[in-house]
Amino acid sequence: YTRGVSGLIFIIKLTEQTYMKGEVSMKKILAIILALVMVLSLCACGQTAANNTPANGNTNTNSNNVSTGNQTEKPAETNGKPARKDHYVIYDIVKIDGTYFLNEAKGMASVFKAKSEEYGFTYDFHYIGTDNDPEKHMTAIENAIADKADVIITCVPDQTMSVAVKERCDEAGVLLIAVDDGLIDENGNKIAPWRGIAAYDIGYAAGEWGAKYILENNLVDDPACGILLQTMDTVSSCVPRTEGELAAIKDILGDKMNDRIWRADYQSTSELAYESSSAVMAAHPEITKWVIMNASENGTEAASALVEELGLKDSVIVSLGADQCALQWPVGNYQQVKAATYFSGIKIGMKAAEDVIEYLWNGTELELEYAVPAIIVNSENYKEHYINPEDLVYDNFL
Repeated sequence: YTRGVSGLIFIIKLTEQTYMKGEVSMKKILAIILALVMVLSLCACGQTAANNTPANGNTNTNSNNVSTGNQTEKPAETNGKPARKDHYVIYDIVKIDGTYFLNEAKGMASVFKAKSEEYGFTYDFHYIGTDNDPEKHMTAIENAIADKADVIITCVPDQTMSVAVKERCDEAGVLLIAVDDGLIDENGNKIAPWRGIAAYDIGYAAGEWGAKYILENNLVDDPACGILLQTMDTVSSCVPRTEGELAAIKDILGDKMNDRIWRADYQSTSELAYESSSAVMAAHPEITKWVIMNASENGTEAASALVEELGLKDSVIVSLGADQCALQWPVGNYQQVKAATYFSGIKIGMKAAEDVIEYLWNGTELELEYAVPAIIVNSENYKEHYINPEDLVYDNFL
C-alpha cells in the first residue's frame, strides 16, 4: 500500500512534466490518475481483510472466546453471568482479628473447601485483620486487588470509608460483599451485598431478657439497681442493637428506670469498652446491682472483668453474642454473664461464602442483604445451639 502511494506521487509528477511539454492531453492524464487510484484502493482493501483474519484462520466473529495467539481467554461475563474460572483468589479483610471474625472466616473456609471439591475449582483464601485502622484496611484492599483477587469479603472499621472501598473494587472489577457491618452511602443505604444479623431484633431479645430479670427480681424500685448500655454509636450496624434493647426496656418497664440508665460508648475493642464502662461505674458508686447490656462481645469481656474486679456479685451481664461465652463458661469464667444472644459468626461466614461461589460458578443472583436470626442461650443450654468451629473441615488459612 505504501509503495502504491509513492508510485502514484511519482507518476503525477511525471505526467505533470509531460503535460507542461505538451506531449500528452489533460484528459489522458486524468484517466491515468483515476485508474491508479482504483488499483490503490483495491490493494488497501485486500490488506485490511488480511489483517482482520485471525492467525488460526477462523473468521467466526460470534465466538464467546477472545483469541490471544494460540490461547483463548474467557470474557469477564457470558450472557450477563460471570465466566467460570479454574482458580479463584478470595480475601476476607475484617476490622479486628478476634474470635468472632476468626470463626466467621473458618465458616467461609469450610464452604470454599466443600464447593471446590463439588465443582472442581481451586482457590486461595486469605484472612486479614486490620487492627481497627481505616488506613491499614484500605492498604489491605489495595494489596488484594494487586494480587488479582476475584472476591473481597470485608467488614470495615469505619463505615464512612464504604464508598471509597466500593468504588475501588468496582474500578478493579472485584466482587465485593460486606459482612456484619454493611457498606453504606451517606444516607445509610447499602451499596454492596451484605450478610449479617437482624440487629434490632437481637438487641430487643437482649433488652427483653434484662428487663424481665429486673422485674422478676423486684429491682425496679431498688435504688442500688441501674442499667448500663455499652453502646457503639459510631458503627451504624450496632446502633439498632442498642435501639432494640431500649425498646424492650420501655415495653416491659415503662419509664420507671429512666433516671437509672447510663450509656458507655466504645469503638469495637474490649479495652475501649473497659475504659468507658469503668468511668460510668466510678461515677455511680451507689449502684451495686448493674444490669449490663452491650453491642458486641468485646463489651462483654470488659464488663465481666470490671464486675469481677469491683466485686459486684449482684450484677448481671447480657452478652450480645455468645462465641466467647462458649469458650469461657466451660472453664468457670463469665460467672456474671447470665444470658447471651447467640448469633453465629460461623453461619454468617458460611452464608457469605456459599452465595459468593454460587454467583461465580452458577450465576445465581446475589441478594442485597441477608440477616441470620438469634436466640437467647445460657451456660446450661448453649451447647444445644452452638456451632463448634473445631467441628468444621477446612484447609488451613492461618
